Amino acid sequence: MHASESATGDHTTTIQNLPEMESSPDNPINQEYEESPNRIAAGFFTPTMAGGLALAGLLAKSGCAPNGPPPPIDPYPDDAPIQLSPELRRLVNRVTYGINAREAQLASTMGFQAYLEFQLAYESIDDSALENALSGFSTLNLSPRERAIQIFDDNQTSVVEFIHATFLRSAYSTRQLHQRMVGFWTDHFNIYLEKEAEDILKPVDDQEVIRPNALGSFPALLSASAHSPAMLQYLDSVGSQKEAPNENYPRELMELHTIGPDSFTQQDVKEVARCFTGWSLNVDFDSPDLGRFLFRPEWHDNGAKQVLGKDIPAGGGQQDGEIVIQILTTDPDIAPLTAQLVGRKIAVQFWGYDPPQSLVDSIAATYLSTGGDIRAMIRTALEPTMLMQAPMKLKRPYHYAMGALRSRPSSIGNPEIFSFILRLLAHHPYLWPAPNGYPDALGYWGGFLLTRWSYGAYLAIPDESKLFNLDPFVEPITVDELLLRINAWFFNGAIAPETEAELRAYIEAAPDQPFRRLEAVGMALGSPDFQWY
Repeated sequence: MHASESATGDHTTTIQNLPEMESSPDNPINQEYEESPNRIAAGFFTPTMAGGLALAGLLAKSGCAPNGPPPPIDPYPDDAPIQLSPELRRLVNRVTYGINAREAQLASTMGFQAYLEFQLAYESIDDSALENALSGFSTLNLSPRERAIQIFDDNQTSVVEFIHATFLRSAYSTRQLHQRMVGFWTDHFNIYLEKEAEDILKPVDDQEVIRPNALGSFPALLSASAHSPAMLQYLDSVGSQKEAPNENYPRELMELHTIGPDSFTQQDVKEVARCFTGWSLNVDFDSPDLGRFLFRPEWHDNGAKQVLGKDIPAGGGQQDGEIVIQILTTDPDIAPLTAQLVGRKIAVQFWGYDPPQSLVDSIAATYLSTGGDIRAMIRTALEPTMLMQAPMKLKRPYHYAMGALRSRPSSIGNPEIFSFILRLLAHHPYLWPAPNGYPDALGYWGGFLLTRWSYGAYLAIPDESKLFNLDPFVEPITVDELLLRINAWFFNGAIAPETEAELRAYIEAAPDQPFRRLEAVGMALGSPDFQWY
C-alpha cells in the first residue's frame, strides 16, 4: 500500500475514535475480568486468586493510571536532532528504541565505539529523570507477599504500575541498550502475565531476574530464571514431585533457553525433570517469604541421574538442578550448543533476520571465551563492518510505538489507552501465552500494518489523552521548512526521496490547512522509512 494511504479519512477516523472506543461498554478494555479460584500447584494458596487478568480491563477500572507521574524530561532542548553518519545512525537505531535529540548528540560527540561502550556501561548513565518519574509509583518494589495482599483485596494498583513503568522505561530511559536487552530477555524467558498468580510473581521476576542480569552473564541470568517462582509457576514446575516429575520446565529449559530442540532426547527431559523435583515456592501466607523460591527436599528424587551424557550422583538434593544449569551453560561439551542458540538470537536482534553463520559463530566463540558475558557478545554482534552489511529490519510493533514517542517530547500519561493500542498492535508486553516469546521474524509481523498506520495518525492528532509535542509542525512555515523538520525529527535526515515527494504532494494540495500538515506527520510516522531501521 502506498505511504500516503496511511492518512486517508478512514484510517484517521478510526484512530480519532480510539478514546471513545476504549470507553465504550462493549469494548474489551472495559470488560470485567472474571474471578476464579485458581491456586498454585493444586491448592498451595488458600486465598482465592483473580484469574484471567484481562489487563486492559484492569487498567480501565483501576482509576490510578491517567493521572500518573510526569514524564521524564529530556535534558536536551527541543531542537532538531543532529544528522548522524549512516554508521552511527545504524548503531543508534539498533541499540535504542529510537533516535532522539539526546541520542544523536551523544553518538555524534562520542563516535561509534565510545557510544556503544557508554550504552553497555548502563549503570553509569544518569537515569535520574526516569527514576524521579517512577518515584510516584508506590508498588514497584513490593515483595510477592505484599503484592498478594493487595491483589487478594481486589487492588490492582501493582499490576497497573508495573505495566505503566514498563512503558515509561522503554520510551524515556536514558539507558536504552539496557532497555532493549530487558525486552530481549523478557521474550527469551517468556512468562505470560495472565496465567494464574503471575500478576504477583512476574513483576518480581522482572525486578529481580531480568533487569539486574540483562547485561550481565548468561549463566547467572539462566540460574536466576531457574530459581524464579514466576518461571516455575508459569511452566508448572512448582508442584513437581518424585512421584510425578513435571516435564514442562525441563523441556523448555533445553529447547528454548539453552541448547535447542534437536540437541536432547526425551530421556534427557525425564532426567532433568527428576533433577528439578522439589524446586518450588513458599506458599505460607503468614510467612514474609510467601511467593519466594523454596526447595522441598521431601519432594525430591535423590536417585542417580544422567543428563546429556553427564552423570549426576545420588543424594544431591537441590544441587541436582544446579548441576543441570552448569552443564547447560559451562560444560565444554554442552555449552557450545547454548552458545550457538544464544549467539543466533543476539545476531537476529542486532544484525537481522537471517544472520550469516560466521557472525553467529563469532558471537558463540565470544560466549565460550568469556563465560557467557552478554556485553562481550553484543560488542561482537555490533562490529562496525558487519553491522553496515546488515539488512534493514522491520520494527516490531512495541518498538515502533515506543520509537514514535521518543521522536518528540511526549508523555504516556494514560497507560490505559496505550495498553489498548498495543493490544490492537498484537504486541503488548508480557501477553504472549506460549513459552517461546514474541517472534522476531519478518514473516510474522509483516502483515500487521493497518494498526501501525492508524497509530501514526493518532499521535498526529492533538488531544488530552497523550502529550506528543506537535508545535514545530503547525507553526506558519513554508512547506520546505515543514518537510525539513519532519525529516530531521522522524528520520534523522535520511528520508527517502519518494517518501518526501509523497508528503510534499499531500501538503501542497492544501498548504494552508493545519490539519493537512498534521496528517502529513501521521503519514510520516506510518511510512516505510519510519517502520524499518
